[in-house]
Amino acid sequence: MSQTYTVPPPPHHNEGKTVAAWTMNMGIVIGSIPIAAGLILPEMTVLIWVGAAIVVLAILAGIVMSKAGLGQPKKYGHPVSEAVAVAENRPDEAPAEAGAR
Repeated sequence: MSQTYTVPPPPHHNEGKTVAAWTMNMGIVIGSIPIAAGLILPEMTVLIWVGAAIVVLAILAGIVMSKAGLGQPKKYGHPVSEAVAVAENRPDEAPAEAGAR
């Protein structure tokens, strides 16, 4: 008796290197520079608030970009949107013996 099993898709392998992650990371780094300057320089406490605003905007930009599809896929092995799946011509599920050779 022949049986066909469906194996789970492999995890998405980009190690978190997405546009949303890089944007948020760079915004936090850039925002920490005025915060550090505001802590060091006398009478420049306004820089602390400017840096904090940059950090908050960077975090919000990262979240919005992730929701827009520029972050990690929500399901392993599946693209973020159906348009990407159609563009790649990938079937949603393949039999186990299809990729076994």
